[in-house]
Amino acid sequence: MTSKLQARGELLTALRLSRELTQVQLAFDVGISQAALSKVESGEARLDLETWRKVADKLMVPLSAFRAAESSTAPARIFHRKQRSTPKSAVNKVAAELSLVRLRVRDLVGDQTTSLRRHDLDGGYNTPQEVARDVRDELGLGRAPLGDLVAILEEAGVVVLRWPLESIQVDAIASWQDDTVPVILIGDHVPADRQRFTMAHELGHAVMHETEADKEQEAEADAFAAEFLAPESEIAKEWPSDASLDALLLLKRRWGISLSALIRRGKDIGRLTEQEYRQWNIHLSTTGMHRREPDPTERENPTALTTAIRKYLAEGASVEELASTAHMYPREFEQTFLQETS
Repeated sequence: MTSKLQARGELLTALRLSRELTQVQLAFDVGISQAALSKVESGEARLDLETWRKVADKLMVPLSAFRAAESSTAPARIFHRKQRSTPKSAVNKVAAELSLVRLRVRDLVGDQTTSLRRHDLDGGYNTPQEVARDVRDELGLGRAPLGDLVAILEEAGVVVLRWPLESIQVDAIASWQDDTVPVILIGDHVPADRQRFTMAHELGHAVMHETEADKEQEAEADAFAAEFLAPESEIAKEWPSDASLDALLLLKRRWGISLSALIRRGKDIGRLTEQEYRQWNIHLSTTGMHRREPDPTERENPTALTTAIRKYLAEGASVEELASTAHMYPREFEQTFLQETS
């Protein structure tokens, strides 16, 4: 069980990392040594009230956030493979933000459950495609084209939020700590056409993997996403004999995947030869369709958490009260949980 000192220290660490501050920077700003701050973050020391006020002010949270700290805010275990050019500080920041999201959602709406379960790929007993079909069955989705994927994930108990991720060069990032529910952050820069595959890719990581992904696990998540969104048994039957652009755009609209992902799917299921696949990619590149596809997909937005919060507001709660529950100032609370998406 997490002690009060340890919970307070973990929250302090998560907030510091989310603000992209080093221990040295924060310690200097609040007038203590880096060694003293390190001991506080590890749960081995205390701070006086005035220093806690300075810490809270620097981290832009109410002092009550530290008074209320009771449970673990350990850095989230994330699945996405870090790009070579992505600084470690940026990855640490997102891991901390995932942990804070998990804490704040729990304190706002209580403990949640998920209908998803983990699938062990070790030993080769399952392929990513088999796992994708199992997950479809577990969620009662059959083999037909999926509707709003964000809504499906939220219905399954996944916390989904839009998040600024462009700086770390990823489209989405996921975490599933033990005894919690999965959390997926979708980059607010991601085009609608690419979003569904990205979401399914992160879902694959969440149900199949335990640690930061390596190259093989990235390929497994891609295989999961392709089968989850467009099961081979169905897409193979519908693949047009004359794979013209118009015919593929019909499939794109029906299955809700990008033209690029659809072309790769055709190659993987043997409906396009390697040469045809290369020719399609050249065509997409030379026409600019790899950047902006025709018939753009409608963006799917998270709604579950915002709906729950607006319900509390309608029942008489104030933004200030809810922000305090989430250990935030009202302005940041509104920007994080109540900002309209388009």
